[in-house]
Amino acid sequence: MLEILFLLLPLAFYSGWRTAYKKNRSNQNNSNEVSTRFVQGINFLLNEEPDKALDIFLEAPSLDAQAAETFLALGKMFRNRGEVNRALRLHQHLVARPDLTNTQRQAAMLALGEDFFAAGLLDRAESVFNELLKTYPKNTAACMPLRRIYEQLHEWEQAFELTECSVVDKAERTQLMAHYLCEQVEELLVKKQLFQADEKLKKALSIYPQSARVQTLLAELALARGERRAALSYFRQALIYDQRLLTSLVKRLLTVFTQTLELQQLYEVVSTEYRRAPDAKMLPSLAAIAQEIGQGRSLIPLMHQHLQQDVGNVQTIACAARYLTHETSSETQPILAEVSLALGRLASTLPRFQCANCGYKLHEYVWRCPACHHWDSVQSQ
Repeated sequence: MLEILFLLLPLAFYSGWRTAYKKNRSNQNNSNEVSTRFVQGINFLLNEEPDKALDIFLEAPSLDAQAAETFLALGKMFRNRGEVNRALRLHQHLVARPDLTNTQRQAAMLALGEDFFAAGLLDRAESVFNELLKTYPKNTAACMPLRRIYEQLHEWEQAFELTECSVVDKAERTQLMAHYLCEQVEELLVKKQLFQADEKLKKALSIYPQSARVQTLLAELALARGERRAALSYFRQALIYDQRLLTSLVKRLLTVFTQTLELQQLYEVVSTEYRRAPDAKMLPSLAAIAQEIGQGRSLIPLMHQHLQQDVGNVQTIACAARYLTHETSSETQPILAEVSLALGRLASTLPRFQCANCGYKLHEYVWRCPACHHWDSVQSQ
């Protein structure tokens, strides 16, 4: 509770100072009363009785700027400590007071919305933030938390509309806008609304031309229209923009492209990307496609090279061990086969992706980390 003491002591000193220098007797008495209340409140806080302290603070007959700022800071501290009910009580009281200035009321409404958000009451938080934006259109501080709410509710169109006022950095803004449009496209593709999906993708492409996700969805749209050659071209462009996609896309690619000529073209696409930026993490995907066209053994020199020179990961080592069983002697082959199987079982249990922002680990690739909600932060391990 010492942090609360340090938070409230300035206000107590301020109230005492004001009391000492007031010339009017009635004002002096009122100031003494305010100062006494805060001292009582501090005592309750130090005695681990925060509810009694709140009763004292909220009964204050009037609030000046210093007191309002202290209440807001105290409410934020309660919220950060997980005491959301106390923060709600404090901020609801502030919003209801008739003696707040416009600036103080806006800060109190913003804090109240954050309280509802922290409590998981998204509808109440949305209502408070919308009322704040409606009443005070120039106050854009509510845009970001409101956009976060729409992200959680998967209301992507509303999130898109709030991007302009909530994100200052242009690069981040265009990235987010493209993601929100892509989320809408995925829903439209499920509903087979191809024309609407095409329009959204054109808009996303104009906003963020280098988006790998846009290229991937253009490929899915082409597949839905039966344009397989165009789909392969879009997938290739997506891999050029972001090699991380290969690990998550390889199963999809092998499911879609089953004809020999298509598989050869796919192998050429992936091997070209590998030669452009060699990465041991690409080997399992490259090997899976090579096996489909009977060129698996051609990768054995690459397996040797990566095992000798690169750190790699469990999936890569398991893939290399599986391949090298084909060129070992009859005595060592069973042992290496067992090692390969063991590594394969281990690899299947380990997360293949990790968020670069918060460290959250996942088995499948996603565009938005489910833990910290950052976009494009998930990377292969």
